[in-house]
Amino acid sequence: MAEKKERTYNPCTMPEVHPDHLCRLMEEGRTAEIAVLASSPAYLCANCGARANHAQNLCKPQEIERS
Repeated sequence: MAEKKERTYNPCTMPEVHPDHLCRLMEEGRTAEIAVLASSPAYLCANCGARANHAQNLCKPQEIERS
């Protein structure tokens, strides 16, 4: 049986200049906004693992490779 990896939470790297980052919205419980910003994710945050439609909503965005 494969071991389950525990997910590590890393907070926003610069919350004072990232008011619309998903990590910040998650901390504030703004789930309706998150649902809109992550409805068709194309980017993954290398910091916290969040997925978003646009890179500007993540601290360390990486494009999600599509197969």
